[in-house]
Amino acid sequence: MRENTLNKALRHASLKWLFAAAFVVAVLFSGLFSGLMNKAGLFYLVSGSVAAALMGFSGREIGAAFRSAAGRPGPAAELRRAAHFWEAAARNAWVLGVLGSTLNFTIVLGGESGRIEDVGSRMIQAFIVSLYGLVLSVICLVPALKIMGEIEGTGALETPAAAEISGAASGRTFVYERVIGYILFAAVLGLTIYFLMKGRPQNGVLPMAKAVLHGPAILVIVGGTIAFALFMNAGARALTLGFAMTGLISLLMGFIQALFGFVHRSLQDIVSAIAFIISAGSFALLGMLVVAAPLEDREMMEGRRERSDSLSRMFWIVFPLLAFIFLVLTFIMVITPMKQKVGG
Repeated sequence: MRENTLNKALRHASLKWLFAAAFVVAVLFSGLFSGLMNKAGLFYLVSGSVAAALMGFSGREIGAAFRSAAGRPGPAAELRRAAHFWEAAARNAWVLGVLGSTLNFTIVLGGESGRIEDVGSRMIQAFIVSLYGLVLSVICLVPALKIMGEIEGTGALETPAAAEISGAASGRTFVYERVIGYILFAAVLGLTIYFLMKGRPQNGVLPMAKAVLHGPAILVIVGGTIAFALFMNAGARALTLGFAMTGLISLLMGFIQALFGFVHRSLQDIVSAIAFIISAGSFALLGMLVVAAPLEDREMMEGRRERSDSLSRMFWIVFPLLAFIFLVLTFIMVITPMKQKVGG
């Protein structure tokens, strides 16, 4: 009887995913969103999401999460871990999208200058990666909410000891997946940058290396996060808060410096401020994704924490959004002098 119920649930879930996939394919082939296609960004987001999942979860945990999303019943502890996986996948997609937009924008900014229409169009294309990330994030939230609803509906319980044993057993087989995840993420990042830079030499006012590898911004992010984590002594959550708070401070510092540059009409100050904003946002997002997120995921999956921290959740949503807003402000700061130059 239980096997028949499980098979029925799996068929029902497969049918829903099939219709959803057919709808997505139909929309893509309709041509309605032809202007929103960014092949390098799509490759980066999908492959990066796979790598990010491997950095924080074992293959067994990922398989269990997919089975739970398909409707397979299980104990409450297993369902909670599955829900956390999908929530983490949504989080990773959102952060990856904003980080991808920042890198794409930086490559366009450091390339050869041309007509303002061409440069502006390529910069706007960079924002599409954030849209991809948001869409994938919403898709991943659906099974997370579904599984949490099943837990609340059934009221299933499991002793903490059993949950800890199950989580610890899966954690012992996690080392290989984590190494593969980091290698894959580095490869995806490198290939994406290569695809975006191919045929576009970085000989502009602010090449990518100068914009991203900005020493003062990196020092503020890395040094500030380490200091915050040491004083707070709250596990992986301290790293999440440290990267987010130092990132926010750095973004505001760079924006204020840019305003002074506009007031004093100093192009050098404006360029330096833009580099500070880009570098700070990139390293804060990267630190949250590859350092803080996997550590928080392991605390949850190994039973060291019952649920995700609400403060961490808030920063995972808010900081990428603020980084995106500051990227838009950077776009305005770049386009405004170009318009004035063309108009003059």
